[in-house]
Amino acid sequence: MRDCILSMPDSMMTLLTKVNRADCIDFREANMEAKVSNRLGGTTELSVLTDDYALWQYTSASQMEMKLLPMTDSTSVICVVHTVQTPVSDSRIAFYDTAWTPLPTPNHYLPSSNHYLPFTTRYSLFPDSLTLQAELCSENYEMKDESAELISTNTVIRYDWAEGRFVIRQ
Repeated sequence: MRDCILSMPDSMMTLLTKVNRADCIDFREANMEAKVSNRLGGTTELSVLTDDYALWQYTSASQMEMKLLPMTDSTSVICVVHTVQTPVSDSRIAFYDTAWTPLPTPNHYLPSSNHYLPFTTRYSLFPDSLTLQAELCSENYEMKDESAELISTNTVIRYDWAEGRFVIRQ
């Protein structure tokens, strides 16, 4: 994952320079806190780094996960999950080759998500497995005594990486 992060285009992490990313990697590998000042004056932290996974606390309200996923032909794809952590978290997922060229739509790698349309979705990757978790959240506001309360209904779906795509866990 180290090489992928260092070769990442600046447009993927606009708040950090390549030097910032390299510093975070060096700090993490030295078992130090891997925080740097970002271009907005806040901090960005590389919280977890393994051979095939990275978790960035990008801002106080957003995070980015990256996972190297093996393909059947001995190559890998990079799965990137950006999550905005507002009252209800919402994620966007994208796939890239190891040169950071965007790959076709997520439906190439995920089952069709048309049934997710009424939901916000929080995707999570795992550092120690080839699993993707989708937490679907349907939100409604309920009025109580002149104040609105967020009522959420959550459904969790787990996917396993197999033969070059995520498949729903049986």
